Amino acid sequence: MKDLLHPISLVVATLGFLCLLRDVLTRRRDPASTALAAVFLLSGLSFLFSITPMWNYLDRVLGTVNLSVPLAQGCVVALLACQQVVLTYWGSPPEVARQQSRRWLGAGLAVIAGLLVLFALLTPSAPHPINFTLYYAHDDWYAAYLTLYVTAYTVGELFLARACWRLARRSTRGSVRLGLRIVALGATVTLGYSAVRIGDVIAGAFDTSLAEWEDFAWTCGDVGAMLTLIGWLVPTISDQAQSVQYRIKQYRSYYGLRPLWLVFYSEAPEIELPIDRVDPAQRRRFRRISIRLYRRAVEIRDGRFVIRQYLDAAVREASEAHHRARGLHGQELSAAVTADQILAGIAARAEGARPAPDQLTEFADSERQTSRPMDDIDALLDVARHLLHQPARAPHLERVSG
Repeated sequence: MKDLLHPISLVVATLGFLCLLRDVLTRRRDPASTALAAVFLLSGLSFLFSITPMWNYLDRVLGTVNLSVPLAQGCVVALLACQQVVLTYWGSPPEVARQQSRRWLGAGLAVIAGLLVLFALLTPSAPHPINFTLYYAHDDWYAAYLTLYVTAYTVGELFLARACWRLARRSTRGSVRLGLRIVALGATVTLGYSAVRIGDVIAGAFDTSLAEWEDFAWTCGDVGAMLTLIGWLVPTISDQAQSVQYRIKQYRSYYGLRPLWLVFYSEAPEIELPIDRVDPAQRRRFRRISIRLYRRAVEIRDGRFVIRQYLDAAVREASEAHHRARGLHGQELSAAVTADQILAGIAARAEGARPAPDQLTEFADSERQTSRPMDDIDALLDVARHLLHQPARAPHLERVSG
């Protein structure tokens, strides 16, 4: 059974680790992200070490039979400690989280050391990748080994389930609440594995066996572990999906602003920021869409500043009357009027016809409130959509890659 379920669990753990690897690289000072990535890595290693071909390979290469047992179970104990580190940093202040994390990691290391010592006292005569527990069930040292492991495993899963349910109730994010509840469910399912292993210890003391329960134990262990890993992935996948959507919106906004940018650039090419003067070492950074979109917005704002002194109040009043008659109001009205002002201002600048000082006015959308980074971009996009036509371009080529 384990050779059927472990590869599936290994794939889930590997995919999860790869998903989290980007967060680890970008959040190097975030202990929770690092600990969560370690959970997936350690989980994958525990499944890998337990698969029969890898078990036999390690026996042959390392020269110690059944060494996969403490390696795999040591990874399980370590990942249980790392899960508590994640929850501690998610639910406690950094100072408290650091202290509690040290205790959890210290306890995990102590259990792993105990497992290695007890395993060294065993007298393995042959490799047993299948039914290892049943083979050693009557060995006193293995009974002590299994008791230590199952105790640590059960306590870790109980603490995990309890902490996840408590933190889920406190979280304000839907993806975190859902993910933590799935983790708690997975931790609860794994208790079936713990029950069988406890039964193995008791059965060994009475010279009996729970061989018929082995498949149930592995099923509970693997299904519970997969649920736990999936639960940890839910907030990460949600965050990454939002990040992808935000990046797509940035690209769409960048190209959506192009007509408005060309209107200003055709009349005043000096608005283009001198990207060629940037240090070559920083050139790659300026090719990122976030920087390119920011540049485009700044250049459009510079273009607005250039024609600001050509804004005629009569043009604004006529435009407002026209668009109100069309049924426009609010931000849509101010965007449409601003588009008309831009075209009229550019035409006035080209003719050198400035309005009288008492006829100067502001852009109709100048009082629009923008609190978030993309609000300003949205305001410019509204204006771009209301441009009646695009003036002919001057012979200045846009540097799309800039």
